[in-house]
Amino acid sequence: MNAIEGRQPSARNKANYIAAKAAHNARDLDRCLTFYVPEHQIMSRPAPPGREHIRAFLEGILAAWPDLQLEVAQVVAEDDWVMGRCVATATHTTAVMGVQPTGKQVVTTFWDLHRFDAAGLIVQTWNLVDSLALMQQLGLLMTADTTTRGCAGRE
Repeated sequence: MNAIEGRQPSARNKANYIAAKAAHNARDLDRCLTFYVPEHQIMSRPAPPGREHIRAFLEGILAAWPDLQLEVAQVVAEDDWVMGRCVATATHTTAVMGVQPTGKQVVTTFWDLHRFDAAGLIVQTWNLVDSLALMQQLGLLMTADTTTRGCAGRE
């Protein structure tokens, strides 16, 4: 599956990355997974090869954050590599990290690095999420603002 046929590999891979994110936002995981090779490997955590593992990962994310929307903020592509920074926005409607639903909107950033094959499909994926920002919004960690106010009150 190629989002744009006839492009240079890096431009094609970038377009496929963006198309996969659009399919994810549309909750069309079957289409999203067409951008991954069957033996896809998640590299950022222990997982055996297989596209079913990226499906389980994506299904888990959507179960935890049913209204999740990803905004592709930046994408850089070179040769068979694509690096993206996305802003994820969702409503806290399920228990996450042991925190019961608050109904609050949370916003966090994540970065993902993908290696593509010659056909323009994702072979390997590394993910990094700004968990600190998410934990602060869920109330698991104090923010600098609450720490400063707390210190001021001790004087």
